[in-house]
Amino acid sequence: MKVLVINGHPDSESYISTLFNAYHHKVDLSKHEVKILELGKINFDPVLRFGYRKIMDNDHEMALSRDYLKWADHIVLFFPIWFETVPSLLKGWFDRTLVPGFAFNMEGYKVTKYFKGKTAHLVFTSLAPKIYQKIRGDIERKTVTRLLSFCGIKTIKIDRLAGIKANKNKRGAFIKIIEKRALSLK
Repeated sequence: MKVLVINGHPDSESYISTLFNAYHHKVDLSKHEVKILELGKINFDPVLRFGYRKIMDNDHEMALSRDYLKWADHIVLFFPIWFETVPSLLKGWFDRTLVPGFAFNMEGYKVTKYFKGKTAHLVFTSLAPKIYQKIRGDIERKTVTRLLSFCGIKTIKIDRLAGIKANKNKRGAFIKIIEKRALSLK
């Protein structure tokens, strides 16, 4: 399987980055091809300056990102939840890569999804405890899964570590879970 592993955290020394590295280093390369994207290390403008009225220039990083997305069968996204959503860097990357004509098209109410058959695994952390996320309607999970679904990408696995500051003792165990996910890729 062709696996694209994406780090959506801008800080390469973050706990999310530790999880990202643990995962992509444990994938069995005799069974899978792996490409990685570390959004905090690539140089791109995350602001969709003209909305969809005018598509921005396809700079090298966006062209590479789109090539990787087309190539991948399975996408693994690592990101923190800040203020009930993904970091602006990841949101900007979604805005710049998942554009009409590439990831989807709309005519009236009909949506053509160009990434049908691709799957995703989401790995995220948050400061808020899990009960808070449930009370608030789990909007952080729904936001990303709906965005991916709009392009045809089916989310098949979600791993979350909530209440991350209160659960410092769970961090090591969560890394082991993520490593096992990488080893169990089919």
